[in-house]
Amino acid sequence: MIEYIVYKSYPLNMRKVIMGSMKQQLAYKLLAAFLVLTMLGSVFAYFFIGARDDTTQETKPPETNLDKYNPEFWTVNQPFYSISDALSMTPPGPEVAYYIDLESMTPQMLEWVRMGDPTVSGLIQEVDTDIYKSNTTKFYYAGFSEGNNSSFLLLSTMFPLKNDFEYIVDPNTNIILIRQEQKYNGIYNILGTPAIFAPPQTAVDVLQIIYSLNKSVTAYDQYENLLTKVEPSPYQVLNSNVSFAKQFYLGIGLMNGSYERTTAYLDANSTVLKKLNQSKANSTQKGFEQFNINQSGNYTIVKIVSPELFTVLGEEIS
Repeated sequence: MIEYIVYKSYPLNMRKVIMGSMKQQLAYKLLAAFLVLTMLGSVFAYFFIGARDDTTQETKPPETNLDKYNPEFWTVNQPFYSISDALSMTPPGPEVAYYIDLESMTPQMLEWVRMGDPTVSGLIQEVDTDIYKSNTTKFYYAGFSEGNNSSFLLLSTMFPLKNDFEYIVDPNTNIILIRQEQKYNGIYNILGTPAIFAPPQTAVDVLQIIYSLNKSVTAYDQYENLLTKVEPSPYQVLNSNVSFAKQFYLGIGLMNGSYERTTAYLDANSTVLKKLNQSKANSTQKGFEQFNINQSGNYTIVKIVSPELFTVLGEEIS
């Protein structure tokens, strides 16, 4: 159930990833505390409130697709290799966004993301087992919050390709599949690279961005200046709802066989800057091969490198 993400963020198989040492346990707790507190919500928040029924037109009866794959529905074909690509398909305004390329991760990092990451492991599992009944290869989640209204956007790729779920086809488009399961009822699904899964208005906004003949304003515009100062990585997080900076970026990937974590801040507060400099002074004792802090105008970019994944995960962020 998607409720698990919000109220029970700690996955059942966590021990397989972090039980081996106290360093790993500390790394999990530190990163978990940050990510859980800054997560704006999940798909569950939308379902709990209830999907607004925007579909008043006649629709076709539920499909009974025996082979569970209809290539006619796979129409989206967009670049989906980084959080920048995903944001370029996203309507303006997300306060948090996650991009995860599971195909590009080491086995240890993949295991952590699937079973030890407190914010996305449960959601990825649900995408695999309930939403698509397939294996997620790339994943993107964006959360929107404006007053009492909230929404989300889930983009993903999978293998094998499937439309193994209950749906009716929107007769006006013939590509929008309207989900019929009780907990996903009314959600729009448009399949392809990537597959789009979102409330009706958000899904329509994404389609308008993708197929517009004119350049559209997107969420990428909101974070462009920050993203141009970092390199893409298999694990990327953006957040504009943190207390220590106007915008925050986290990226984790490989560099020459070691794990590299990049954090970037727009207008980081003085407390964060002081902590970062203190951490740099003690970086060698902590086992870091590199600990670099660079300033570019109002932006602070920090890169730390270690052969141990949980060393970079455990270093303080704020």
